[in-house]
Amino acid sequence: MRRIARLPAPIQAKLLIALGVLTALLIALGMIALVVLGQANARAERLVALQHRTRTFNDLRLATTSQLRTFTKALATPEALVIDDATRDVVITSYRMDAVRFAETDETELVRRVASAEAEFAAATTRTLALLSADPTADARSQAVEVTRLADQLTRLNDELVNRAEAEVAQSVSDTRDAYARSQIVVVAFAGASLLLALVLGLAIALSIIGPLRAIGLRVARIAEGDFRGQLRVENRDELGTLAANVDRMGEQLGVLYEQQSMRAADEERLRLARDLHDLLGNSLSLITIKSQLARRLLAPADSPAAVEVADIERVARQSLQDVRHAVDGYRQPTLTSALAGARAALDAAGIDSTVEVAAEPLPTAVDATLAWAVREGITNVIRHSQAAACSIRLTRESGEASLEITDNGPLGGATAAGNGLRGLQERAAARGGRAAAGPLPGGGFRVFVSVPL
Repeated sequence: MRRIARLPAPIQAKLLIALGVLTALLIALGMIALVVLGQANARAERLVALQHRTRTFNDLRLATTSQLRTFTKALATPEALVIDDATRDVVITSYRMDAVRFAETDETELVRRVASAEAEFAAATTRTLALLSADPTADARSQAVEVTRLADQLTRLNDELVNRAEAEVAQSVSDTRDAYARSQIVVVAFAGASLLLALVLGLAIALSIIGPLRAIGLRVARIAEGDFRGQLRVENRDELGTLAANVDRMGEQLGVLYEQQSMRAADEERLRLARDLHDLLGNSLSLITIKSQLARRLLAPADSPAAVEVADIERVARQSLQDVRHAVDGYRQPTLTSALAGARAALDAAGIDSTVEVAAEPLPTAVDATLAWAVREGITNVIRHSQAAACSIRLTRESGEASLEITDNGPLGGATAAGNGLRGLQERAAARGGRAAAGPLPGGGFRVFVSVPL
């Protein structure tokens, strides 16, 4: 079944090949049946010929017996009519001998001896009958003894010829029966093998089609239920293999779209919570801060217990407002585009030359946010610690991964301890199934590298 599935041919071609094989088997079966029938017909014709030859030999034996009987009668009653009957039987026996002589047989030597004996028998009989016809009172006893001896010799030779012919007939019948049994076995065996091969071929082709269709159907059902994982294992190199590959690609694309949609929905929800948090708590804390400041100014003196408490209220309100703003910033995920724009502006403000190389293809939302955090953290590290004159940002996509590399030429590239920001970056990359590394370059400078699967 696997070999049929792996054949690089359309399903229509496979079905046509299977139909051709079945047709060839039927033709072969018909040819074998014709050959068997022809052999049976040849054996039947051979048997008929043997039976005809045996009958010819029997006719000679009967003619010899009849000739001897009429000859004996002529000896006993030498009348003209009886002598004529005996003479006619001599002619009949000669005619039967001619039939034997022209019959197809392998016993040529025995036929020659029979013909010779028959000629002597006919000659002796004819002489004796001629003697009786000339003189009915003649004594022909000595001639009769010779005729009887020749008749016995001819009978023995003819019996031997008949026995051999009958033995050949019996052998031919036995051979015909055995050949018929063998022919039956051959035809039935070939028919059974052809039927088995047809069933196996049909089953293999059916399984090579039904199996992949069931697998594709189950895969489509899982995709319809929202399960986009897994790959189809279809070995077909025909339309079903192409269909399975298309279903896999469709599942992958739907999975990406579903993830992007989920990320987009999560981002929208995060932004809504950030807006609500800013609008509700931000305004309220700002109002508390302003009122506390006003109350502190109205209270005198400034070091009175009431003024001190109001000052504490103002400080707590300001700190709470700052905490709310930090929380809102955390809910608002950065984008790579905004992070790169901010990185350029920050590097220009710090007097550091910047080079940015970014692949044009868009990235999934989660990958985009992770790399945006990497840009922010990497550029912050360059500006605060590197004292570099130039910085390069390079983003590439290959082998199903997005890779970000930030390098600088600062003199402080020998620092080996990673700060909290770099450790947090490594944790973010690991959460996405990627990796992050940071360290000094051999020729000086510092390098931050982040790779995240797409």
